[in-house]
This record gives sequence, structure tokens and C-alpha cells, in this order.
Amino acid sequence: MKKILWLAVAMLTLGTTLNATPAPKEKKKKEIKWDWDGTRSGNATIDNYLVTIDKTYKEIQQYKETMDNYRMAGDTISINGKYYAVAYMLNAQNEMVTRGQVNWQCANAVADGLNIVLDITNAQLLTADAVLELPELGLKAFSFGKYVKGGAVIFTQGIKEIKAVRGQWVANSKKWKALKNGAIEDPASLNYFDEAALKKLNKCCYIKEILPEDEAYTAIVEQKQAKSEDELKAEAEAFAQQFAQYNVAPEDASKSLDDISDDELEKELAA
Repeated sequence: MKKILWLAVAMLTLGTTLNATPAPKEKKKKEIKWDWDGTRSGNATIDNYLVTIDKTYKEIQQYKETMDNYRMAGDTISINGKYYAVAYMLNAQNEMVTRGQVNWQCANAVADGLNIVLDITNAQLLTADAVLELPELGLKAFSFGKYVKGGAVIFTQGIKEIKAVRGQWVANSKKWKALKNGAIEDPASLNYFDEAALKKLNKCCYIKEILPEDEAYTAIVEQKQAKSEDELKAEAEAFAQQFAQYNVAPEDASKSLDDISDDELEKELAA
């Protein structure tokens, strides 16, 4: 009986690998799902594995949501015949996030992604032991086997998803760093912004002059150059009104990296 259970569980866990028909076209990958309700099997090895899967699944979902919490925003403005890029981050509440908070979030998200991948890699080592213990559950092996199998899928797919999100954070961090490098230290020197705007600029934004070699902005500059003075003035007024509407999100001092160096940030991104 035990041998029969073992064969059944092995097939359930590992899946059928042989297929005489041609492989179907690859479909869009579905979101990984985990619906374990916390019921224990009574086997310590399997239960520990299920708890590990549950924890990992939640970490994956939470990490994926971090990309929804922040988005880069900004505009290109014309001041006295020159063009400037103004960039800032907005949170899920459409509030401006301080530069210190953005620095912390970027560095923390990149590091978290790496740590989660390492945790998943270690958790994968528990899979084989959980599979070997399934026959010990008797008939309960059928109900718990699907979760053990699900864990293996979550680990494999989870690593891919975490790496993808982490890659987006690295890209955003590099964009943010590029904006910081060469940014105007004192926006007041432009004699363009009012006092309220300057407070936000100094706390939350980077503003830098667009130079001819900045190919990323070539199309935008060409569009600006094709507009009349009245059109540019109307755009500037619209930008000022939109900019004034943003509130600055409260900053947690423990989650701010105002003084992070380029070397420190680069070290985080390269990990």
C-alpha cells in the first residue's frame, strides 16, 4: 500500500514529463496562486515546508506591489530660452516623495529583491525532503501533495518575478541617479520659481538643464522649439498649477537617505 501511495504521490508532485503530442504554443503566464488555508498535515517536515511557502508567497506579492507605490513624474520647461527637466517621484496617494525617501526606497527595494531571491533559493532545498515525507501521510498525501507541488512552482516562478521587479527598481534607481548628477544645486538661481515651489524643488525634485548632447530629450526640445511664446507660457502656467497641487508626503527619518553617496548607491545596484 505504501509503495502504491509513493508512486501516486510522485506522479502528483513531479507531473507527467512525457507527451507524444507537439507542445502547444506558449501562453501568457498566469499569476502564481497559493490558496493554502493554514491547515497542518501533522508531519513536521511538510508543515514547515508549507509555512515556508506561505511566507515566501506573501513576500513575493508584497515585493511586486512596491512598483505600484512609486512612479517617476516630471516635465520639461522653458526658461529664458533654455530648457530644463524637472523630475520627482509620486507615491500611490499622488503625493511628492522627498529625495531622501526615494533614495532609501530605491536602495532598499534593490537589496530586498536580492534577499528574497536568496531566501527562495534556500527554501527550494526543502522541497525534496517534503516530497519524501508525503507517503507518511497516508491518504492525506493526495490533499497535501498539491501544495507541495505548488510550492515548487511558486519558488521557480517567484524567482523570475522578483528578478524582473528588482530589475525595474535598478533601472529607476539609475534614472534617478542620472537626474541627480548635474542637477542645479540652487533652483532659486533661475529666478523663475516662487517660494512655495522652491521648497518642493529643494526637498523633492531634481532640475537640470537640457544640453544639446542629451539625446533622450531631443524630441521634446524640438516640440518646444516649434511652439509660440504664448503656447510655451500656457504650458508653463499649467505645469505650475499642477506642481502646486501636489502635497509632500510625510517623511520617516528612519527611511531617508539624503546623504547616500554615488558609490554607496552604485554598490547597492550592482549587488
